[in-house]
Amino acid sequence: MRITRIVRVALYVALVFVATIILQIYTPATKGYFNLGEAAIYTIAIIASPIEAGIAGGLGASIADLVTGYGYFAPGTLVIKFTEGLLVSLIYHRVAKYSRRISYWVSVIVSIVMGGIIGVVGYYKLSGLSELSSVPINVLGIKITALSARVNISSALWIAIGILIACILLYATIIRGRENLTLAGSMIIGALIMPLGYFLYEYLYTNPIVLGMPPEQAFFEIPVNIAQALVGMAISAPIVVFLREAGGTSD
Repeated sequence: MRITRIVRVALYVALVFVATIILQIYTPATKGYFNLGEAAIYTIAIIASPIEAGIAGGLGASIADLVTGYGYFAPGTLVIKFTEGLLVSLIYHRVAKYSRRISYWVSVIVSIVMGGIIGVVGYYKLSGLSELSSVPINVLGIKITALSARVNISSALWIAIGILIACILLYATIIRGRENLTLAGSMIIGALIMPLGYFLYEYLYTNPIVLGMPPEQAFFEIPVNIAQALVGMAISAPIVVFLREAGGTSD
């Protein structure tokens, strides 16, 4: 049984690793990258135990950081993604299932908070004229460089984006999540943990100490990581629903 579990966890780690490196979009403002790792972490969190999900998320993603040139993120990734996988799985398996009402209201509150964070951070920190430098995109090891451009980002646009994100999450929870409320609620909690963790890690450590960048640059990571979490939810949720229905289980 122990060997079987070790093999299973190793496969989970490999899955997170592959999902993290299969598509990487560099973010110059923070020297980080957008990836699809959350899709694997959320899926594993639902089908595996909390500790297995935590190990898979922490090890798989931090190894990906190390081998793709983002080693300065690896220590933070190990802790953040471990916590993310652990808590999403814990909430799904041991907390939210016991109270759909708690799942509902926590999901609603977090959805509004996430939309509000995007709107406020964008309005005060990310508005105005911005230089979008060439962004290298790594797809299966093949590097593609997007064109650079200068854009004027309106503060009103960020407010609209924040409202849109809140509405999308509320729709996923209230409408689409009625039959899968525990699933939606646990993933939404994870979608808040990861952006907050990386913001603190970059603001307090990598930006001022490792990279010599202003700590405030960490604000740019918030919308990127929230988008990454939302994409992960969008990919993971139908996979989990399919696996659960195929296995004859329900929320």
